[in-house]
Amino acid sequence: MDLTRDDTLQKLIVSMMSVMKHVARGFPPGGPGLSPPQVHLLFAIAKREDGFPVTELAEKTGVTPGAVTQFVDALVEKGLVSRAGDPGDRRVVRLKLTAMARQRYEKLRSDYLESMARVFGVLSNDEIQELIRIFEKIDATHGGKTA
Repeated sequence: MDLTRDDTLQKLIVSMMSVMKHVARGFPPGGPGLSPPQVHLLFAIAKREDGFPVTELAEKTGVTPGAVTQFVDALVEKGLVSRAGDPGDRRVVRLKLTAMARQRYEKLRSDYLESMARVFGVLSNDEIQELIRIFEKIDATHGGKTA
């Protein structure tokens, strides 16, 4: 029996949610006191040694600048992120990981990659590349930008 498009999409939704549960179950959310959005921002900020402007970070992560500011305020209080002015533009504030956050990030990244390796270990590298290509195609179609 062939599935209808709606049935196929419903099956896709259920499968994606199940896979994400496996990923989440195997990955600590950042240790005590870090929410998943805060971890996501740490991962994004870590990619830029020169610091990430707040507005650009908001755009790349799909979070409003106000929400980024709230999450970052908590990260600054925890000593994980610092704010620095941009020498080229006084209006721009750049976010950088502190030394403590850099160490914590390396552990989080390692834990996350181990979790992903366990979940996606049943796939070959070619299958993983195909999955990435498919997700990027979907993301690009909807104007997605990833940090």
